Amino acid sequence: MPGKRMTESPYRVRGVGIPAMLGRERLFERLCGHLVRLTPNHVCVVGHRGFGKSVLLNHLASQFRARSEHFLTSLYRDLRHGTPRTDDEFRRVFVAGVKSALEGVRPNLAGYLDLEEDRPGELLRFVFDELEDSDQRLLAVFDGFDHVLAGRGITRNLWDEMRSLCQSPSLRIVTGSRSRLRELCRTEESRTSDFWEVFYDSPLPVGCFTDDDWDGFLSPVRARGADLDRSAISEIRNWTGGIPVLAVAVADRLFVNAREGMTFSKPDVDRLAAQVAEDRHDLLAELWDDCPIELQSELVDLAARDLPRSEVHGPLRRELELCGLARMSGRMLRSSCRMMAQYASEQAGGVENLRRLFGDSERFLRNIRGLLELRVGQIQDSDPELVSYVRRAIGHLRPDPVHSVVWARSIAERALDLIWNAELPADRSLPDPWRDAGVTFNANGGLPRIRGRQCHILRIITGGAEHGPVSRFVTKPTFLLLEHVHSVGNFGQHRDGAVVHPSMAVAFCLSAISLAECLARDLP
Repeated sequence: MPGKRMTESPYRVRGVGIPAMLGRERLFERLCGHLVRLTPNHVCVVGHRGFGKSVLLNHLASQFRARSEHFLTSLYRDLRHGTPRTDDEFRRVFVAGVKSALEGVRPNLAGYLDLEEDRPGELLRFVFDELEDSDQRLLAVFDGFDHVLAGRGITRNLWDEMRSLCQSPSLRIVTGSRSRLRELCRTEESRTSDFWEVFYDSPLPVGCFTDDDWDGFLSPVRARGADLDRSAISEIRNWTGGIPVLAVAVADRLFVNAREGMTFSKPDVDRLAAQVAEDRHDLLAELWDDCPIELQSELVDLAARDLPRSEVHGPLRRELELCGLARMSGRMLRSSCRMMAQYASEQAGGVENLRRLFGDSERFLRNIRGLLELRVGQIQDSDPELVSYVRRAIGHLRPDPVHSVVWARSIAERALDLIWNAELPADRSLPDPWRDAGVTFNANGGLPRIRGRQCHILRIITGGAEHGPVSRFVTKPTFLLLEHVHSVGNFGQHRDGAVVHPSMAVAFCLSAISLAECLARDLP
């Protein structure tokens, strides 16, 4: 229905489904250039949230879904939803995607892919061998790949299998993630797989819109019969920095206000963009929260003044430029997104306070005690004696942090006493569920006096690989914190000349605070 397309805005910041790609022609050409070579590359596409990775990847898959000289067909799978958590789940997701993609072009081959088969990896190998024999190739596009890598259930075995599949000329993979794939691996074992080496050595970054993107991006506004003069396009760039989610929000206002024969100019864009900045404060907050504190700090400075190139660390400067937050003008770095500059100015007080209090190691150590004391005060309904020990540990952070960690033993012992008072019956006898889980007490039937053995009992009753938890109240996170505090307590009593660095003492105090909070939450 052409009439509907002319009246319904294609600019969507949120909503169901993935919007159509507007602009990005040059970026799309670069991506396709990797895939239409005589020997195509596997490609990793990277970019921050809200910068259009999914739009680009979905468009890529749709472009190659119909048979072409380069690919028989394609599949697109968004791994952010129904994320595979194990090797076998990933294999079955892959099999389902390949089966669905082949059903319309190679139905006989798709029929070999049985989703209930116990050996999905072997089925995939057979299918790609058959495609290779027919001199055909499939494109697999996996969006949200970082969500798979965030779990621990995927092992190196899977990635090594994927590397083997990717050696076949009949398969090419494009992934979307926020960073390089190897950097996202949760386990060292997965990082050591050779799978990551099959990808082209430089990921394709998806950043802000460039000058080449604006004509295509704004074409729906012109299709409504309106036009934009050069000052209008320049102001869209100045207000949004080419950050896609902000540009889409402004373009949507332009589309809604467009009328046949009208021409938007700078005042029109200023008015509409100011409305967007006020109405879509949530978008600015999300972009701000995605920035690490170093980037936030630079944005605050740039909102106040231009910065000499030499004052901004190279990688940080390149990140600001890629994200549309700053641009070089001569030898000066300038803010390039008016909306984010205004938002950064609003956040300047908080950032300045952080820098004033924790901007270097000396200030950090001087002020962290006050922060920890405030944090302790936020714990509700915790045992007063336990909290008093934690406060003493914090109070001894300076001048010599060794006096802080010696309180770890008292904290661990008090925590264990609280746990046994809640978990055990009045006669301190061994509960039957604990006995069934493999817990043993002393020969006289009493709880072991050695705290290390008590920690071992706690490890068992809070559950593990062989059985679930049999404790009444205490959870596994509480045990892990207690185990850590107990080990610090042993170190604090038997240092043998080892130096206690302030950062270690601070980390211990944070763990002790978390332990007190967990116990207050767990125990009746």
